[in-house]
Formats: sequence, C-alpha cells, structure tokens
Amino acid sequence: MMESLHHALHFDSLVWHWPIAVYLFVLGISSGAMCLALVIKWKLSAQESAAKNPLIIAAAILVPSMVILGLLILIVDLTKPLDFWKVIFYQFANPKSVMGRGVTLFLLYQIATFAWIAIVFREELMALINRFMPWLLKTPGVLWLWNTIDKIEKPLEISIAILAVLLGVYTGFLLSALTAYPLLNQPVLPLLFLASGLSSGIAATIILAAILFSAKADTFGMALSHRLEQPIAWAELALLMILIIGMNFGGEMDKLAIEAAFWGGFWANLFWIAVVGIGLFLPLLMNQLASVKLKHCNTFILSSAILTLIGVFSLRMFILYAGQMTPA
Repeated sequence: MMESLHHALHFDSLVWHWPIAVYLFVLGISSGAMCLALVIKWKLSAQESAAKNPLIIAAAILVPSMVILGLLILIVDLTKPLDFWKVIFYQFANPKSVMGRGVTLFLLYQIATFAWIAIVFREELMALINRFMPWLLKTPGVLWLWNTIDKIEKPLEISIAILAVLLGVYTGFLLSALTAYPLLNQPVLPLLFLASGLSSGIAATIILAAILFSAKADTFGMALSHRLEQPIAWAELALLMILIIGMNFGGEMDKLAIEAAFWGGFWANLFWIAVVGIGLFLPLLMNQLASVKLKHCNTFILSSAILTLIGVFSLRMFILYAGQMTPA
C-alpha cells in the first residue's frame, strides 16, 4: 500500500506537487464563499442586518483568509521563499503569463473584498477602532474613503461577484498552463473547477457558521445554501462526464491519458471512491433519502458539508496528479 502511494506521488513526469492542489482548493473555497455571501445578502430583507447573519460572518472570514493561505502555500513552496515579492512584481509586470493574470486578479479581488467587509461590518469595525485605535479615525482621508466606498456598495458587489467567478475559473486555467499534459489541457477544466469551488465554498461556510456562530437549519441562508448545493453537484457530475467523453473522442494521447487516469491505479480509485462516491453521490443520496426532521439536524448538515469538502479536495489532487501522469 505504502509503495503504491509512493509511486502515485512520485513519478518522472511530475512537475507540480500537492501544495498546488491545496492552493487551488483554498482559492476555490474563497470564490465559493464570496458568491454565497453575496447571494444571501441580496436576499436579506431591509430589516435584516447582513453583519448579524452567521453565514455572511463566516464567509467574511473565509474569503480573504483562504487567499492569504493560498499565497503563503506558494511562498513556502518556492525554493527561495524570501524572494517571493520579486516573483509577485515580475508576474504583475508580465500580464501575458497565466501567473501574471492570477497575481493581478488576486490583488483586485483582495482589495475589493476588504472594501466590502468594511461596508458590511462598518458598525462593528468602528467600535473596534474606537476602542483600540481611535487615532485612525482622525487620520485625514480615512473616513472620506470609507464613506466613498459606502456610496458604491452595489457596483462594488457586482464587481466582486465577477472577480469571484473569475477566481474560480482561474484555478482551472492555471493547470491548463501545463499544455504538455492532455488531461490538463482541456477547455472544460475551468468550468469544473468553478463548480467544485462553489461547492467547497458553500460547504466550508456552512461548517464555520455552524461551529463558530451557532448557525442552525432555520438560520436565514441555510436553506438557500442547501438548494444551491444539489444543482451544483449535478453540474460537477455533468462536467466530469463531458471531460471523460470528450477525451475519448480525442486523439490517441487523450485516450491514453483517460485510461491511465480513470480506469486503473491509485488515482482512479481515489476518483471513483472519494470524488464521485463520497463527494458527490453520497451527499446527493443523503439529501434525497433524509427526512425533513433529519435535514434540520446539525450533525446531518455538517456531515454533508464535510463529505463535499473531502470530494472537492480529492478532485483537486486527482486532476493535478493524474493529469501529469501522461505527457503528450
């Protein structure tokens, strides 16, 4: 077993290792959590405060922290992590590269999401600043900037929604940069990573909101989250079928890549058991068979979300490693 795992994680054609899979996983969570938070906020009535909703609070924590964690993973993965700023500036100055576009997207996304958090949690942040840093509010331009951002809340949210979707799509485009590998050089991959990122973002938000902020099944936005989970899961299954069928109709190398990835060995087992079985079919089956009373149980809610996260992370690992097994 250990020898099989060793061979699965170490082979001659491997270029990118597991930290990239974690990086893609956490970026997907950020993208999905941001999209969920925006949808819930737009559905709130005028009398309800977004700053008091457990799901929005959880998303506000996940959205920036997951991007920061992803960048930290890349920094640690560099052979010279102390020189990471050189890589960032170089890539930012090179917008034609996939990485350069990613750096630009990260910067815009982080700035926009921090501005959104400042609007949504304005009262709470004001109270903290008054208590610990009262001098900050007396700094010229701080309140003016805050008020200016407040006036463009709706356009800002639309911009963030677009950036969040682009971030989810980007996680697939990044792997497409490895054009020498047929499985990774597929046009459906960005859409698959967007859909799975939405799933993981919703699941992670539910888990954090339930554990830290006492979100229940009747919390506003929880029912909406569950309604979104199922069509997204079906979309993931459809995109996986498109990927497999499309490559079967492709060239000889496409067929070899599909056979190696999906029909034998460690990564094929991971795909069918963890990605399809645990991550997709089991949550769908649970939601179809469970009674209304069981669906309102926190254990059921958390179990379904955890299974989804396992499936999405397994998908990232599968695509990364199985995709690099068969170079063109």
